[in-house]
Order: sequence, then structure tokens, then C-alpha cells
Amino acid sequence: MKRILTGSKVLITGASSGIGASLVREFVKEGVDLAITARRTNRLSELITKIREENSDYSLSSGARKIIFVAGDITEYSVRKRVIDAAAEQLGGLDILINNAGVGATSLIEATSTDTLRRIFEVNFFSLFELTQLAIPLLKQSATSESNKNLKIYPMVVNLSSIVGLRGVPHYGVYGAAKFAVNGLSESMRAEFKRDGIDVLVVCPGTTSSEFFDVLYQSSSAPTMPIHTAATPEYVAKKIINAIKKGKHKIIPYQQAVILDYLNRFFPQFTDWLMTKYV
Repeated sequence: MKRILTGSKVLITGASSGIGASLVREFVKEGVDLAITARRTNRLSELITKIREENSDYSLSSGARKIIFVAGDITEYSVRKRVIDAAAEQLGGLDILINNAGVGATSLIEATSTDTLRRIFEVNFFSLFELTQLAIPLLKQSATSESNKNLKIYPMVVNLSSIVGLRGVPHYGVYGAAKFAVNGLSESMRAEFKRDGIDVLVVCPGTTSSEFFDVLYQSSSAPTMPIHTAATPEYVAKKIINAIKKGKHKIIPYQQAVILDYLNRFFPQFTDWLMTKYV
């Protein structure tokens, strides 16, 4: 469903940097209420301070647009519960959940530690699944709100996946596997949530200029991929906002990633061969 964002209540995880922080800034332009979360308290506080300096209509006072934050590790139940409760109590509900938090790793499968395997899935998949479960009652309330319907505010879950969640590539085995799981879960969510009036969008970015490669959980090797230019977080965020407005189900905001997905779907054996060149 096409939707109006102004007046919506939005929760964004992994909001302290990269695509998450850019999404916060883009949503502010749309005039929404925001609940944001990430591990780094100082980064969230700095982001909110800058936004309030640049946007006088954002405050915690009654009648103004609100932006609140909950700092903590999203893999912990207490943090997930606090941010959902904050959205319910301080924003008055939730219309859009954006599961953006993620962590990466680059290593050959034989060199990937058990600790890395479990951490990558905890952050990228299990926390996404469990936070969405907690958010479902609020999203259902959003769908049945007559005032929301009049304003064309419709609920949506947005899951950040990756191009390596559509096509496995060397050195990204465990990260890609977690993102493949996100894609599969998103398809199941879309089917199940349809009856409740909740849309689901899955986003599969390619290489993005963020802190992703600076904070890899494990980095013991890397693929020798062709030289390519990274997309900016701002570009990806704008594509996501546009897709939310239009009610899209899936986007790949990176041209080379679109090509790789096309090759994998229509020329799988060639793509398999191609991937062996980058080990």
C-alpha cells in the first residue's frame, strides 16, 4: 500500500551510524516520531542533539515531533523490550519497524570460529526475529487505527538484508547465510502479516561506504572482488524511504548488486564459476 510518512511512529535499530543514521535524518525530513536504538550511547545522543539543533520542531515537549533513544545491545531481551515499551509509552505506538542493526565478518568457512558464527546470527537474524515478534501487537494496532487509515499511515516491517543474502560469495559465508535467513523470514512475514494489514519490505544493499568494514566481528580474509564504487548511506536511505512510501516488497539499491542477482537467477552455473575467481 502507498503510504504517507508524516505523523508516523518509526523505530530504527542500528541507528548510530551508516545507513541507520542516514535513515534517521531522512525520516526527520518526513516529519515522523522516532525511537532509535544502538549500542553506543554517545553516538545516539550526539545524533539527536544535531537533529534537534537543525530541526526546531523536534523535542520531547508535548505537541512537537518526538525523537527518543534506547542504548544497548539489541541481542539482549531487556534492550528489545525497553525500546518497544519506549515506542508504546513515549510515542504512543508504532507504525514502521526498521530492523537495520547488523554486524559482518569476512573469513573462509574453514577459518570461521564458532563464536563468530553464533554472534553473526544473534545480531543479524535472531534479534531481528525477536524484536519483530515484540512489535507485532503495536503494528496490529496501527493497522486497525481509523485515524491512521484517514492519514494513509499503514504499518510496515523493513528488514535490512544484503546482496550476499541473495547470492553467496566467498569469504562471506556466515554473514551471507544470516542474510539469506533474513530474506526467507521476510517472505514468510509478508505472507503471514498480510491478513493484519502489515507490509514487509526487504532491502538488499551492495557495498556501502559505512563503518561496516571497520567493525567486522572477524576479519581473517577478504575476497578479491573487481574494483567498484561504494554507494553512500544517504543514497541507500533515500531509496528505502521511497520504497516504503510506494509499498514495495524488495529493493536492491546498488546497480552492480542488481546485475549479480540477475546473473545468479538466469545464469547460475556461470555465476558459480565466476565466484571461484574471487576466492
